[in-house]
Formats: sequence, structure tokens, C-alpha cells
Amino acid sequence: MEVLLRYWNRIRRGALFFLVLMLFLLMQDVVLSHVAPLGVKAMFLPALVVAVGHFEGGWRGGLFGLLAGMFQDLSGTEISLFFTLLYPLMGFVAGFLTEFLLNRHFYVYCIFAVSALFLVAFLQMFPLLLSHGENALALWKTCILQTLWSLPYMLPAYYTINALPRRLG
Repeated sequence: MEVLLRYWNRIRRGALFFLVLMLFLLMQDVVLSHVAPLGVKAMFLPALVVAVGHFEGGWRGGLFGLLAGMFQDLSGTEISLFFTLLYPLMGFVAGFLTEFLLNRHFYVYCIFAVSALFLVAFLQMFPLLLSHGENALALWKTCILQTLWSLPYMLPAYYTINALPRRLG
């Protein structure tokens, strides 16, 4: 009976994380896609993936990142594996570092989240930078503006994921 209860709690926890992912994806792709100051759209799924890795560890952060990356790639206009490959790596690295090397304080999460947001913006810009080198200043400006515009959305990800394990514990 205890084994069934443990599996039931894992299923509930996984379903709750899936619902949080769908809520954040909906907010990013439906609501925030219409709010684009200076033509830049916010992304906060990288911060959510880092938050899951930060609180749940490398293994769960990587799995959540894989799921988030697949849904992010599916919600895009072109077919790619960009987010499907990048998000699991970000979730695993953030989780691994906080499990074994760093503590789980808010400032550590902020450093990881800002790094992840900038990395995603930079890697989206990188192929354009290679092919259109003459517009490098405009691309760097877009990269920095996207990172800055995404910064406020890392707070809801942190507090949401921080609250989930205590409710299901």
C-alpha cells in the first residue's frame, strides 16, 4: 500500500509540473506574444526550466527541460530541435550544480536564470550573426533587449516551483 501511495504522489507531482508548464507556455505564447516593446518578445520558459533544475535536481530538471523544449519547438513556426536539445541541458546543469556544488539560494537561481535567458537569446541570434554580419549591432541590441524584457518573468517561475514541492511533500 505504501508503494502505491508513493507512485500516486509521483503521478500527482508530475501532473502538477505538467500543468505549470502548460500555464507558463500559454502565458508566453498567447499573452506575452502580443506585448512586444521595441519588437522584442519575452521568453521565460528558460527561467522555468532552470527553476525546476534548481529545486528538483539535475535528473528532474533535464526531464522537465526535455518536455518544455519539445512543447516550445512544437509551438514555433518552423520545425527545429533547438529548444528540445537546449532546455534539457540547461535544466540538468542547473540541477547538477545546485545538488553538488552550489546552494539553493535565490541569488544562485538569479544568476542561472539570467545566464539561461541570455544564452537562449544569443543562440537564437547566432546563425543570423554568421550569415548577416553587417547587422551585428542590431542583432546584439535585440539579444540584450530580449534578455532584459524576460528578466521580470523569472520571479513567478522561482516562486511557483519553490512552492510546489512543499505542497506535495
